[in-house]
Amino acid sequence: MKKGVILIILILVIGIISGIGYYVWDKNAKEKTYSSELNTLLDEIEISTNESAIIGATYQKYWGEIIDRSIPASTISKALNISEDEIKPFLNYSNTAYFGGGYGNGLEKGNFNTMLAIVKSAKSKETSIVLENYDSITNKLSKLKNPPKKFESDYQTIIDLYEVYNSFVSLSTQPVGSYIEYSKNINSTYESLQSKIKTAKIHIQ
Repeated sequence: MKKGVILIILILVIGIISGIGYYVWDKNAKEKTYSSELNTLLDEIEISTNESAIIGATYQKYWGEIIDRSIPASTISKALNISEDEIKPFLNYSNTAYFGGGYGNGLEKGNFNTMLAIVKSAKSKETSIVLENYDSITNKLSKLKNPPKKFESDYQTIIDLYEVYNSFVSLSTQPVGSYIEYSKNINSTYESLQSKIKTAKIHIQ
């Protein structure tokens, strides 16, 4: 009888130990997976930031240039890597500048809305990629809600970073306001985003 009781107790103890062992293993596995996904997301935000910055800088550059001077279509074509035939639909009697010396037609000084439209067309493929990556990052972040307790601070760091990243993607792909306002906003947002990426790397990785 006593042997039977001892055997039962041993089985129960083994079961409890096994259960605890599995709980610890499962907890560690989930934490490791969460940490990996958080780090991957941080890397993707940094890459997407760099891609967005190229688009935003292109808008900023040619917005500023067309305010200062008229630009030949051949120059725009070479700079934006598009054909002059792709530029022609944007030109009309009210915004066309005429150049001598074999430069032909171009965009007249001050027609920044037309220049922004040309840049948008030239960067359409890159913009689509940035927005697709943005959607992917947003979706992945939503899946990281309710983090394990030890990652709550790391999760909040990513949330703070994402808020600035969200603003930067919007500014980079959809320029608004005056040139001065846009330049001020996108430059300050980029600086803030880079600072938060650096902080997040120290905090998380």
